[in-house]
Amino acid sequence: MVDSITREFQFETCLLKHHIRVNAWLPACRRRLKAVQAEKARRLRYFTFCAIGAVDVLMLDVAKVIRRSENEKFDTVVFFDKNSDAVNETLKRIAGSIGFNGNFTDIVLLDPHATAGPDDDLLGSNVSQEDDAETRQAQRDKQQHLQFIQKFPFDIMNLDLEEFLFKDKDPTPGRVIRAVRKLFEWQRRPLHQKGYTEERLRGFSFMFTTQVGPDQLADDHRAALVNALNANLAQFADLPDKLLERWGTGQPQQLLEQDFEKFFKLAVPKVIASIAWDEDWYVDPNHGVKVYEFRRDAARGAYKMLHLVMEFVSPIPGREGRVGPVPLEAQNGYAEAVRKIFADDVVPVTLEIVNQDVLKKSLNYIFARRRRYYPEDEVVIL
Repeated sequence: MVDSITREFQFETCLLKHHIRVNAWLPACRRRLKAVQAEKARRLRYFTFCAIGAVDVLMLDVAKVIRRSENEKFDTVVFFDKNSDAVNETLKRIAGSIGFNGNFTDIVLLDPHATAGPDDDLLGSNVSQEDDAETRQAQRDKQQHLQFIQKFPFDIMNLDLEEFLFKDKDPTPGRVIRAVRKLFEWQRRPLHQKGYTEERLRGFSFMFTTQVGPDQLADDHRAALVNALNANLAQFADLPDKLLERWGTGQPQQLLEQDFEKFFKLAVPKVIASIAWDEDWYVDPNHGVKVYEFRRDAARGAYKMLHLVMEFVSPIPGREGRVGPVPLEAQNGYAEAVRKIFADDVVPVTLEIVNQDVLKKSLNYIFARRRRYYPEDEVVIL
């Protein structure tokens, strides 16, 4: 348990990552809060992979973006972690939040009816299977799957994966991509809030973190990414020139062969935007897509982290309430977002350009807030 907790805390004092928290995540969250409050006076709903230290949640608490309930609970915050011990540790620091544990993609992609009998109660004991550890775990996963869906929609989703987006032997399009697609689908669920029901969110903010790579990406994943980019190049006549201007080639396959890292940085935000479009969301053209990167040293060798900040908007009317094609405003917004993805540069973050004193002060303030909520927390002073 001690080792797992140590691993959970290992990146929370990284100044490069905190620069992105402060200068990318926080402004996006503030914009989202302003948009939410312009529509209805309610608290912001937040889903995150916060890790035990919950630095992102506490940063938003300090900034008064997330507000606790009248009885001082973080009951509009939902998070995932790998096991129940990690969830329990997190709850000590952000009391009242809702934690789910287990393999995120397994639980999101689970079919709760796949192994159930016709008369089974998925949340009860009436199941036509052996009463053993495997069966009980399957029941818990089904229960978490259904309960997680009930928490949607969220105003902000922060998928801080800290791992590869595409895995070895992971069939195309990949389990993480499939999971993100389900999240965007569930984001269309009505918001049932005490005193009123909002049929569908007007928009939401999305942060996504992944490692760049792997260089040995499976051929089917490479082909899928190339095809996704080629589809846009064929759809919008001006995109080949933008690709040529930015990367020196107008052909995604050639870019892949010349520089996998550049290709990956272009393809990932494009794929996320396409998934959202398929689920009836488009990138807000006023803010587009911001992509940041930084290098991290490790015993196994240096690697790069990619951070996406995206603002999504619902077409009006949405899929559930319209007859005919997607409104022209949404089509134009999606086209503009794709152009920006092809044209805009990734923002590099290095220790030479960040304000280390300001970032350390910010982290110390967050750690002080955490100790206020959980006095037994380890004292960290930068």
